[in-house]
Amino acid sequence: MARRRKSTEKTSGWMQAVVFNSMLILLPVIGAQVLGAAFSGSAFSDSPGIEAIDQTRKNMDEAFASFAPRNPADRYEFWYDVVDRELSERDVAAAHGFLLAAPQMLERKDVKELMVAADAERLDRSDDRLTAAALRKLPTAISLKYEEAQVSERVVDVQSGLVDAPEAAIEPTDTEIENQDSPDVEVSSERAATDTRFRLLGTFQDLAENSDRWLRGDRMDEIALKITAIGLLEAETADGLSDANIRAASILKSALRSRRLTEDFQDYLADRVDNALPDSALRPALEEALGELATVDVRTERVKAAFVDSIDARGLQRLESDLEQIDRIGTLTSPAAAVTLIERVEDASDLRRIRLIAEAGGDRAVALVKQSGASALRIADTGVRWTLQMVLQVMGMTAAGLALIFVTWSTFRRNIRKKKKLEPMGA
Repeated sequence: MARRRKSTEKTSGWMQAVVFNSMLILLPVIGAQVLGAAFSGSAFSDSPGIEAIDQTRKNMDEAFASFAPRNPADRYEFWYDVVDRELSERDVAAAHGFLLAAPQMLERKDVKELMVAADAERLDRSDDRLTAAALRKLPTAISLKYEEAQVSERVVDVQSGLVDAPEAAIEPTDTEIENQDSPDVEVSSERAATDTRFRLLGTFQDLAENSDRWLRGDRMDEIALKITAIGLLEAETADGLSDANIRAASILKSALRSRRLTEDFQDYLADRVDNALPDSALRPALEEALGELATVDVRTERVKAAFVDSIDARGLQRLESDLEQIDRIGTLTSPAAAVTLIERVEDASDLRRIRLIAEAGGDRAVALVKQSGASALRIADTGVRWTLQMVLQVMGMTAAGLALIFVTWSTFRRNIRKKKKLEPMGA
């Protein structure tokens, strides 16, 4: 009987040791999975939620507060200096962002005066009221400079190297761009003047000429060529999605032309665009379309049909998810400001981070990126997104923790009992 009891206790102790060691291994693994799912870049969704926007906005406010000098007496001068700097660089969006960040960058006394003045404004949007009050707080010379820059922006888009003239050629060389001229694509009469200036897609005739040059091996930006084709084809569809894709294609084309995209993001775009318009299908179709002599109109229609027939529906759908993000960034700021923002992007996760920052702050996002560079991407914060998988992982981690506590307590009690049994024998 005693031998059986000892055998049972030995087996029980061995099992508890196995459970204890297993829980020690499982807890860090499950915990790492939970933290990774909660805070990794993969958690950035196509449409950020209210919690993510609110948390990101708080992070942005803290970042702007950290830019200001520690000495409160120096904050006002620093604030209007950065506004003046952006106006000198003709970046009205960034200057506007710093105007909106005034409550975080100025000292308390100035902030109170600013908010009282903003509340007295008879404007609908709170950002408009804050902008108007902040303008009056600037030195007169800088506020006039801001108003002049706004007027100039309505006449011609001078931000980020963008020009008013449409672009017919795809390749980035200045001489080739200057030697080509063609009318813009008329997309939608309801678009704002800024979007009208920003259409850089050219015409199907331009596309046919550039496609011919691409086949002959001339220096050509293949990404821009295919993006242009997608934008032109979308222009014939009168719906909201196509308009968004057209604007996004224009933003990307300008960024490519001005060489403001990172190499990693260009590689990512090249892969996405090639999946939407595979070379294996497009090249033979274009060779057939351009192989025979024909009038300009006939060649243009053949090239157009070649692009339509070469489109991969699934690849285009994946590309459109990225175009949607870029268009949203441009809508929340401006097309030219969107170029400034996406030049820090390296992959799809970064693109959604920029989208989240733009959702949270509008033009504040442009000012943030201009001031802190690529580190601004870390401001984006999704918070904890509770999914079914994460709930199950947390439940598993809790169960593992309880099992570890139970095994520890059981082992402790068993050792106490053994000690009590051995004490009388020793006595």
